[in-house]
Amino acid sequence: MGKAPIRLKEVVYTLSPFEQSVMGGLWKDLPHKAAHHAANLRDAVLFCVLPIVGISYYCADFKEKEKQHHRY
Repeated sequence: MGKAPIRLKEVVYTLSPFEQSVMGGLWKDLPHKAAHHAANLRDAVLFCVLPIVGISYYCADFKEKEKQHHRY
């Protein structure tokens, strides 16, 4: 029992040298993309940077009050 050969079709994808909108998808919805990244940055600042700054401010203030405690 021999196997019958099957012809495979080859598909070649190319860009036309006359196509002008190759980079069009990059600039589409640019304001929406910028707003999305700004929202992600806002979340990062809110949940990562702000607690660290708050803790360091609290520690510095506590240490300063501890140093100045004997004056009052």
